[in-house]
Amino acid sequence: MEGETGHGREVPGSPLERIVSGGAAALARVRSMGFGRWLRMEREALAQTIKVTAACAVAWWLAAYVLKVDLPVLVPIGVLLTVSATAYSTLVRGGQQILAVVVGVGAATALIWLIGANAWTLAVLVAAGLVLTRLLNLPAQNVQIPITALLVFALGSTYGFARLWDVLLGAGIGIAANLLVLPPRFVDKAGKELCGLSGELADLAEDMSRGLRGDWGKDEARDWLERARGLSQRLEDTEQAADQAAESVRLSPRRRRYDRRLRQVAEAATCLDHACHQLRGIARGLMDLVAGVRGLPGQRAADLPEPLADELAALARVFRDFGMLQIGNGRREDMEDLCAALDDGERQQRRLATEFHQTRHVELRSLQGALLDDCARIRHEFDPDTGPHKAAFPRQD
Repeated sequence: MEGETGHGREVPGSPLERIVSGGAAALARVRSMGFGRWLRMEREALAQTIKVTAACAVAWWLAAYVLKVDLPVLVPIGVLLTVSATAYSTLVRGGQQILAVVVGVGAATALIWLIGANAWTLAVLVAAGLVLTRLLNLPAQNVQIPITALLVFALGSTYGFARLWDVLLGAGIGIAANLLVLPPRFVDKAGKELCGLSGELADLAEDMSRGLRGDWGKDEARDWLERARGLSQRLEDTEQAADQAAESVRLSPRRRRYDRRLRQVAEAATCLDHACHQLRGIARGLMDLVAGVRGLPGQRAADLPEPLADELAALARVFRDFGMLQIGNGRREDMEDLCAALDDGERQQRRLATEFHQTRHVELRSLQGALLDDCARIRHEFDPDTGPHKAAFPRQD
């Protein structure tokens, strides 16, 4: 049914709008899921925040009271610059920070010795630092080389060696904290993102079900289609979350214990991808119907049989339960409700097929068949027994 590519909803442009939008979305998740379930989703992020804060405090205490560093605050800054999303990337970032400072100190010391400290030296240091950042394949936001060079230019070579020591100490503490103390396992984060996306798909299916029971037209259908397009595009984020989850256990000595969970995350992302495109197909079909394109009867055919709204309500339950199953080990109650929703959807499908069978309008009957097929395919994607994504469900003991 979907023959065109969409652009989805525009993301709010200003930083303030993004902050307000993000806060509203967070509050909506808390209300819809309940505080207990939301806290269960956020426990990994909370643990990592506490860990990094403690590492910075320890770094400052060690620099100020044990090593008597002149500027102890630079050491926790080194921790913050080093600690990254995963233990593996923290190790890589720590090496990059050390390399950048070494290059910056060396370049600045050599250039000042050759041509002295003047405006030309400063310009050459900045330009050379930015070029070296690209040549050494450092991240674009890593400007440690030119920053270090400028600090050496302003404060002298003795500061450069002090800064190197601060970075080494901060990077060492940051790497140790991320490798040894609660290494971040972004498997839970990936499950949380899948749960959030699945919940938004459930909200869309619920809104479509509610709308079909009342008066709906082009505006409602257009809104459903735009939301479906936006969610379809956001599925790329779930794929990135699955990749980050795999990277987060790369240095774990017990990596095998995460293998099944990683397979579940990857398979769940694929399952949602397929189901989202099928829900988008339903939204596209409703938009075509009410717009009267391709010979369809238009607004006068918008009074669809009630079983279609009931089917979408059942699919909304399936989406929501599937999302909750991606958190932790999953709850038996969510699996039981998902199976009950699948059975309910199948009953509504049979009722709907009987209603649609009476249609004599050729183009309308073709669209009705496509709607039936999309609903059936969504249920098949989420079937834990005979569906194609059995690995997307947690093992129920």
